Amino acid sequence: MKIERIDHLNITVADIDRSIAWYERVLGMRSERMGEGRAALLFGNQKIHLDQAGAAGANGAMGGDKRQPAHICFITETPAAEIAAQVERLGVPIRMQGPRAGAIGTIQSVYIDDPDQHSIEIACY
Repeated sequence: MKIERIDHLNITVADIDRSIAWYERVLGMRSERMGEGRAALLFGNQKIHLDQAGAAGANGAMGGDKRQPAHICFITETPAAEIAAQVERLGVPIRMQGPRAGAIGTIQSVYIDDPDQHSIEIACY
């Protein structure tokens, strides 16, 4: 697989409204609400997900998984099944996989953890 670009990253913030106001005012980004304790900042074909500190699901933790120190999503043209097969061949456990909301539409994602327990999402449109 060849990584093409970053699709999105997640950061945890103390106050989502304050963060949205700052990123809109200072960097000219657009924002969208994504549910309780979550929002996204959009720019170009990328976005930054804002997770409220202490909220369930902060930093990519889904379905009761442990919280992760950071989350980043990489885009590849490789189909999700091939991504999964490759990381499994390398002995890397898959934490979860399936369709997710990407920066410009629905992506098929494979989630793994790096050695420091950062959530790594590898996805294709």
